[in-house]
Amino acid sequence: MTLRTTGLEGLAAGVALAAFLCAPTQWSMALLPGLHVCPADLLLALAAAAWLTAAAARRDWSRLRLLPWPHVLFFVLALASAAVARDRAAAVREIIQTGVYFVAGSVLATDLLRRQTGADRTLTIALLAPAALVLALAGIQYFGSAGSPLAVRGTFGNRNVLGGYLALLMPLAFGLLLTVPAWPLRVGLALLMTAGLTFNLAGASFYAIAGTIAILAALRGWRTFVCIGLVLVAWQAVVLPRLPRENDLTLFRSVALYATDGQPERRYPEWQAAANLILERPWLGAGAGNYQRSIGPYYDTIPNATGPSEPDIQNLYLVIAGSMGLPALLAFAGLLGTAAAAAAKTASAAIGWRRGAAAGAAGSLLAFALTAVWHPLLVRGLGLPLVAILALARGLQTTQATRTHAST
Repeated sequence: MTLRTTGLEGLAAGVALAAFLCAPTQWSMALLPGLHVCPADLLLALAAAAWLTAAAARRDWSRLRLLPWPHVLFFVLALASAAVARDRAAAVREIIQTGVYFVAGSVLATDLLRRQTGADRTLTIALLAPAALVLALAGIQYFGSAGSPLAVRGTFGNRNVLGGYLALLMPLAFGLLLTVPAWPLRVGLALLMTAGLTFNLAGASFYAIAGTIAILAALRGWRTFVCIGLVLVAWQAVVLPRLPRENDLTLFRSVALYATDGQPERRYPEWQAAANLILERPWLGAGAGNYQRSIGPYYDTIPNATGPSEPDIQNLYLVIAGSMGLPALLAFAGLLGTAAAAAAKTASAAIGWRRGAAAGAAGSLLAFALTAVWHPLLVRGLGLPLVAILALARGLQTTQATRTHAST
């Protein structure tokens, strides 16, 4: 029985790692009418089934306690919001996705980090390796056509989701760039970051990444801050205006308050409409998955532009509060904040690459949190990378504590 359950746990860990590797894409396949699933979700479901079977065989559910309390609270509050949902099917889909990401994904990633020596390195590689392929495709899209900036999207649906993905990955890459000793790795990370800063046409993400990199550099020391600061200023003032897509103007226009015709951009009136929704339904919102179906009547007298709208321009925090309520928003803030605090604590005590990985993980969560003001980033393709970074942020703290205990 022990060998069998050990094999199942090994299978769960391997399949979960494969899910994290192939997660950064919004490509999906239709299993049933109205039900689209991406390969990473299927792999994660298989890994969860193997893990649950092993736990049942051992009659040991103690590792469920590895699930951080903000994840549990966020999922429970999302579940509660279904009671007021007008569209129950949409609520069920949203709750299932939340459970897959923040319950199953978190348990599997945390268990992987605690069970296997060197799993923190493996998970870090699984996060960064796909970024090279995503950015290679984004580069082909960037140079291959003169169409809309939305078309520079990598493996995602549009530039805004690609920008959210880069907000999660670029600070982690920068933290490692400052600490890994091997020059080939440093060159590879530098090339990855150069590509990310070039092909990212979502202004909120770009500025969040640049600001986070500056903060990480400042924490490293004044010399690092001055060097990185000069590079960032030169990039903005000299490089971006000379790129083929006039990146400086494209980035600014993507977050501008007003369009070129003087009218407010669509996202900002929606913020006020979402606030009206939250004021009326502060506890449970309109129900998980029901934000877009419920926001219309709350525009009131706010100008509501007609015609096509750029996708994924909502404020994530207003979406969460409007669909699941203010308690769920606070739970989500705790989810990000506790993980970032754990990573920051590790970065202050660790040495070597773990120091860079911890600082980078904290920076990634900060950049994600800032970018989410302009984009709803809990979407397919970003959920699992976010969960992996959350687990890594906490797992590095555990690894550091174990190493400190062993040395004493």
